[in-house]
Amino acid sequence: MAASALVATGAWLANVQFDEKLLFTIYLANLGIWFLYGFDFRKPFKAGWQRLFIAQLLVAFGFSVCYLSGVQFLVLGFIFLLGLLYQAELPLIGKGFQIKKLLVFKNLLIGISWAALIPFGANDLDLATTQFMFWFVTVQVGFGSIIRDINDVAHDQDNGLTTLPIYLGIPKTLWVLNLVNLLSLFICVPFVGFDPASWMFLFSLVVIIYKAFILMRVQQNHEQQIWTQYLNILTCLLIFLLTCFFY
Repeated sequence: MAASALVATGAWLANVQFDEKLLFTIYLANLGIWFLYGFDFRKPFKAGWQRLFIAQLLVAFGFSVCYLSGVQFLVLGFIFLLGLLYQAELPLIGKGFQIKKLLVFKNLLIGISWAALIPFGANDLDLATTQFMFWFVTVQVGFGSIIRDINDVAHDQDNGLTTLPIYLGIPKTLWVLNLVNLLSLFICVPFVGFDPASWMFLFSLVVIIYKAFILMRVQQNHEQQIWTQYLNILTCLLIFLLTCFFY
């Protein structure tokens, strides 16, 4: 749902016609998310569903020649590169070293790769609205992934990841996230100036208030996944709905 919402947001900003090409774009984005988060790279053929998934990828990339533009292929390549940086081990630096094990790098890669679904859906890199939404989603999804880290401290420690909640502790992490959330309001300034009546400002303000409420609930009880996981991830759906309303 989150991936579909971001692709649809980009399409709405660029006035892309709702047709089979857009549906295919959304389908391909969902395959990409599945590939990054649910696919077992170590034993890709160990289960039937993974073989079925590979078949879907092959068929989808065959159709992509007809349905996708050069800009979208460029964005897909960029997302794929970020996925490799997220997953790959770099033996020249150290045994089992991964970039995502560095402090905040994992969250940065997640934020940028998810935000890239905006220009992917828009089929455009030059629109000011697309650029604004790319940077805003990068920040919101990036620090949203840190909120999820709060619920995964034990798991991340077992996997050798240095997340912000592990490094700073949960109370200080929440203070930093509240500050980042507030500062994200200024992303619209290069595009519309400090204009409280602009749609970008109003849109940003509503999302920031929603995220501030989530952070408040996480501060009260950070073990409830309804706040750290589900409603946090649904920020992407909220972004789509607000884009339809304000733009």
